[in-house]
Amino acid sequence: MASPALAALIISAWILSLWYAFFRMRTGIFPDSPAALALMLWIQFLFCGLFIVTHDACHGTAYPGNPRGNRWLGRIAAALYAAFDFDRLVPKHQAHHIHVATSHDPDFHEDTENGANFFLWGWKFFREYLQLRQIVLMMAVAQIFFHGLKVPERNVIQFWVLPALLSGLQLFFFGTWLPHRRARLQPFADHHHARDSQFPWLISLISCWHFGYHHTHHLLPGIPWHQLPANRRKS
Repeated sequence: MASPALAALIISAWILSLWYAFFRMRTGIFPDSPAALALMLWIQFLFCGLFIVTHDACHGTAYPGNPRGNRWLGRIAAALYAAFDFDRLVPKHQAHHIHVATSHDPDFHEDTENGANFFLWGWKFFREYLQLRQIVLMMAVAQIFFHGLKVPERNVIQFWVLPALLSGLQLFFFGTWLPHRRARLQPFADHHHARDSQFPWLISLISCWHFGYHHTHHLLPGIPWHQLPANRRKS
């Protein structure tokens, strides 16, 4: 399946799943059934997918050969994910590739080579990308859900707020921390300061939409996420 069709499928699945979670799923203060927990995890997975569409759009691979379509797919996915400004994200992500593992890399932590602390690195990472404007917009959207659409608060928290927050941690852990941290038994292969995860195809997909094949991505930034596994075997 082509990249734009996959991007549209991820976005559509996220919208439909959220609609079902808001208006059809009954849940307690905590997810009180296997179905509710499974739906929450499924939406978290799709939140990660929205980020991957955004990320591919930063490289022009969400809609190859159509810059305008690519840009709009990126804007839509970024806005749905966490009210990100796609046009601001593009130069920041390009800086990560151009200045990888330097002080000009927004994803880099100065203690990476000496075993950077996960929490300090995560705090720096989220401060780098999150803006007050996003938080205000997300709070305003929550009020629309609560008061305009009459969605129960517990549904909004369990199926929108928590999956969004957990997906951020998931993406940081599998897509930044594991690939870019120093590991004595697995040194970096080159100046990209990145490594590929050793997960099999299915686990790689579930964990991070193959974003864990990160060295391959740095070597071949012009290929979309779904082509990383095949190219990893060649790199």
